[in-house]
Amino acid sequence: MNLILISSLFTIVFSGNIEQTVLRGIPTSLLPKYTLAKTFLCLDGSSTIPFEFVNDDYCDCRDGSDEPGTSACPNGRFFCENKGYIGTIIPSHFVGDGVCDCCDGTDEYETKIVCNNTCFELAQKTRAEREARRALHAAGVAKKLEIISKSVLIKSDREARLRELEEGLQKVEDELKGKEELKQQAEAPENEAKDKHQKLWEEQRAVREAIARDNQMHEMFAELDANNDSLVSIEELQKHTELDSDHENEFTVEEVRLILGADSVNFDEFNVTVFDQISNSYKKLSEQSSETPVDHADVAATTEAQLDQIQAEADEETSAGEDEYEHEEEQQDITTPVATSLEHEKHIHDDTVPEYDDETKKLIQLADHARNEYNEVEGRVQDIKRQIDDLKRQSDVDTGPHGEYSAFIDQCYDYEEREYTYRICMFKDAKQISKGGGSDVTIGYWEGWTGPENNKYLKMKYANGATCWNGPARSLTVTFQCGTEHKPIDVREPTRCEYSMIFETPSACDERIATAAMHQEHEEF
Repeated sequence: MNLILISSLFTIVFSGNIEQTVLRGIPTSLLPKYTLAKTFLCLDGSSTIPFEFVNDDYCDCRDGSDEPGTSACPNGRFFCENKGYIGTIIPSHFVGDGVCDCCDGTDEYETKIVCNNTCFELAQKTRAEREARRALHAAGVAKKLEIISKSVLIKSDREARLRELEEGLQKVEDELKGKEELKQQAEAPENEAKDKHQKLWEEQRAVREAIARDNQMHEMFAELDANNDSLVSIEELQKHTELDSDHENEFTVEEVRLILGADSVNFDEFNVTVFDQISNSYKKLSEQSSETPVDHADVAATTEAQLDQIQAEADEETSAGEDEYEHEEEQQDITTPVATSLEHEKHIHDDTVPEYDDETKKLIQLADHARNEYNEVEGRVQDIKRQIDDLKRQSDVDTGPHGEYSAFIDQCYDYEEREYTYRICMFKDAKQISKGGGSDVTIGYWEGWTGPENNKYLKMKYANGATCWNGPARSLTVTFQCGTEHKPIDVREPTRCEYSMIFETPSACDERIATAAMHQEHEEF
């Protein structure tokens, strides 16, 4: 190496009696490793070489550390000082390649290439970007401090409200117990009166059904007794072939006798053994013209007598057990005597319970009033419990070490794209809503904070969403970055069924960035 090359690679600095040699392309932090001496130890410790081999344009160290200022080593590194800007390191083979890689042009010191020094312009641009970032964080931190301040008040108010509700709940629950006792006291006579009313109605209905059966049986017997001998014979019943159970052969004498149980039956025998067997299948013969008329007046009189007897028994029981309710007069209104069998037939299939008497209505009104009061107090109890649960749920949410994410509680935010609206309800769930219609798809339920170890509050995870067709359950990762408003700015699906969201919020702004001094003009990477 000639003297000119050596002088270009070394700078001699005299300080007192100490002579120091500074080589090109070496970061300031590594200068002590290159102190002028007889030998040089490769930085990886692999070998020791004569110091004059350093920057001799020949690679002697395996790590290329002996040639920081030349392009001899393919794995070497050259440090750009870049005065006024940021020091950078480039691969050594960029040195002297005719391309200005360092903003101060020091990587082309051996060539005739003239490099414009752009470090000042880059420094100005970097300062502007850093200042803009600092200003953004400063504005965000100001809002973040407001959120933290409010969260302290909200937490204090929440705790006070929770104590107030828990104290009030005990009082309202005691009130509810009293209302429950009053309700039970009012429902007891109401239920008793309703039960008596129902029992009486069922007894009357049973009488009406008995009358209907009796009428049908009389008419059927009269029709079958064609010769009016007060008997139904095999020949008379055999005409009704619809009673033939097998419907395959003729209605034989043996089959008819099996129904009658004899060659003929009288009215009582017909009533006991035959009528119920044939009543559902029996059809009146169209050609039958003569039949013994049923004495409807006698049937009605008998029915009315039976109903009167039922009513009298009910009145007697009511008078003996509940004189204070005076059921004797009101209960008479419940009974509707059957004047004729025709009037009875009109109502025989009416299953509607008759209207309650006035005294029972009064009891129902009293019970309704007691129930309404109980329900009103019970509603207050449930409402207080819901409020307590909500406050406890809010208290349990991790909103950051200082409550900086407390503004998110019970808040939802939308991100619009062409096909979908993505809605995230903080600490609850996230959904994908199709703009073309159809049901919403849950892409995750709040799981927890998942940011890096030094700040876990920079990311949150929503998991166990709706399962993709033939795929995994959907999930969403939310990454927070500094901004002056709470809003999602991007949603993507980098992996099938795994969504990612970028969310701007003052809560993610950094006080250190907001208050950091401007960087020094010279930096090393």
